[in-house]
This record gives sequence, C-alpha cells and structure tokens, in this order.
Amino acid sequence: MRKKAQAIQKQNTAPHVLSRGGYDYLDQKFLAEKTKKKLEEVAQSGSVDGVIDPPSPVRGHVKWKMARTKKIGEMTTEAAKEIAEKIVSHFQLTITIIFQYFVNAMYNCVFGAGFL
Repeated sequence: MRKKAQAIQKQNTAPHVLSRGGYDYLDQKFLAEKTKKKLEEVAQSGSVDGVIDPPSPVRGHVKWKMARTKKIGEMTTEAAKEIAEKIVSHFQLTITIIFQYFVNAMYNCVFGAGFL
C-alpha cells in the first residue's frame, strides 16, 4: 500500500505547498486579504457608505498557481511554472474569445436585420 502511494507521488511534477487547511484555508485567507484591501480603500476615500460588496471568489487557475507558489515567491518546480504559464495564457485566450463573441453579438443586435 505504501509503495503504491510512493509511486503515485513520484509522478507528481507540480506539488502544492498547502498546509492541512488545503484549498479551503487558501480561499479564506485570500478573501480576507481582498476584504481588508477594500476596507482600506473605503477608509482612504472617506466614503460615508457603510455598504461594502463582498469580494468575488477566487478563480480556479489563480488558486492553483497560489497553491504552488512558495513564501519567497517562486514556484515549487519548473514543471509547475510551465503549467501555470500555459493555464494563464489559455485563460487569457478564452477571455479574448468570449469578449470578441460578445462584441459581435452586440453588433448583430444593433445593426442586424431585425432593426432595419
């Protein structure tokens, strides 16, 4: 049993550096930082509005990258760094495609045959 687990662990080229809290603790920590930052911005702006929107949830690719980043700011392995770069570039490409689709859809709504 132990040998099998060790063999599986050897195949892991991008290990995470999370403690026992795992991704749940990472979520809580990141959301607390975002909330603190928003509170500081509100305090600096002198706004009288006491309503602060809750921070947006952390995207999966950001959590994956944060889980494999050491405290000194470097990734755990070169393989993790390469994977993170691929994930980020894929995410940026996806956002670009979605934005282009949205622009085309809006253009067709405004200038399409239904409004002529």
